[in-house]
Amino acid sequence: MVLDPFAQLDLRTVAAVVLIFAATLAVLRRTCMLPLIDVMERRAARIEAARAKRAEAEAALAAARRRAEELLAQARAEADRIAGAAREERARARQERLARAGADADASLARGREEVAALRREEQARLAEDLRACVGQVLARVAGPVDERAVRFLVDGALAAQEVR
Repeated sequence: MVLDPFAQLDLRTVAAVVLIFAATLAVLRRTCMLPLIDVMERRAARIEAARAKRAEAEAALAAARRRAEELLAQARAEADRIAGAAREERARARQERLARAGADADASLARGREEVAALRREEQARLAEDLRACVGQVLARVAGPVDERAVRFLVDGALAAQEVR
């Protein structure tokens, strides 16, 4: 017995193996490979379509972002303009209120000064009368009867000297 594998092959066996292989290949090609290739080609087509849609979506997204940035810039500019106008209006209104308040305060201060001056004159007149009466009584007790004009002269001179200080 020869152990050489090539010596044991005969032509019928080799032809049968080749024929079985060709038949199996034809059946597998028809039942497995062609449908698998078809599925793979359809999948590749779907992937390419999805990539194209993705590219379109990314382009649309980029355009939308640019438009949103433009709108945002416009909105910011408008907001800055409105805020500036509001600041100017607020400053103008504040100045008007300050001017009105200043005018009201000046008028009130002038009225107050007039009232204080009138009250001061009244009090000074009362004080002068009381002082004349007191000085007249003191002089009458100390020196006897005194002329009213002399007392008036004395008191008015003292008050005038007091005002000068």
